[in-house]
Amino acid sequence: MKRKIVIVGAGKVGTALAVLLQRAGYPVVGIASRTLKSARDAADRLHPSPEAGDAPAELTSKADIVLVTTNDDAIRVACDAIAGLGGFRAGQVVLHVSGSVPSSVLGSAKEAGCLIGSMHPLQSFADVDVALERLKGAYFCLEGMDEAVGAAREMAEALGGRVMAIDTENKPIYHAAAVIASNFFVSIIDMSLKFYEAIGIEREKGLEALMPLIEGSLANIRALGPVKALTGPIARGDAAVIREHVEAIERAIPDLLPVYKALVRLNVDVASRKGTLNEKAAKEILRIVRA
Repeated sequence: MKRKIVIVGAGKVGTALAVLLQRAGYPVVGIASRTLKSARDAADRLHPSPEAGDAPAELTSKADIVLVTTNDDAIRVACDAIAGLGGFRAGQVVLHVSGSVPSSVLGSAKEAGCLIGSMHPLQSFADVDVALERLKGAYFCLEGMDEAVGAAREMAEALGGRVMAIDTENKPIYHAAAVIASNFFVSIIDMSLKFYEAIGIEREKGLEALMPLIEGSLANIRALGPVKALTGPIARGDAAVIREHVEAIERAIPDLLPVYKALVRLNVDVASRKGTLNEKAAKEILRIVRA
């Protein structure tokens, strides 16, 4: 028999995990949320429906594993409230699913004798239905006490996911990497559209035009890795093109020039590792974008 689970937090990820874990054979015996309606809405997606409530401590004692799926800033508050009401018991596994917060925020559960950790799905979720699809086969980053990480690994693998374990102190660097790959990527695409807007191309048309290029680049990264996938003027060592870019950006959208220069410097590093950018061209390009 798989261990009984209670979910604390009925948002996108909590609801999706409840549905998928139940499908994977885990008995989900309770879902708690700040409002009874949210908890019931989430519970109604499961068959059979678990107990729903707005008092987490009344449900968590029934679980072998407690998954705290609240917003990041509410994890410690929720955990402390449950602990204060005697909602934990020794030997339980208590996990949260945040990418930025370490498992140590569950300290009050640890003091109650629980085994604490975190399992962060390395994906982005717009709504519950998207989360249901994207959690399948997702990577989960695990950290915390050995026994808790073991339980998290079992759940992730039951969902068809893959896992990577890190030390708790490395959580900020792990999360920064995810922010760069996801959130900063979004900002870079937005920056491209601002460039197009500066020359009279509407955002919608600009995005439509860029999508095949974006998708092609992602396909190349998937197939070759980022270093071998790099193309363009810096990979070719074309300093004249970079000089033209700098001059044009300085005239049209000067506030974005520092960002462009920083990205050029990153590109020089990648191109040098690829082996297509010689030292002379690299020095010339770096001279052009010197802050």
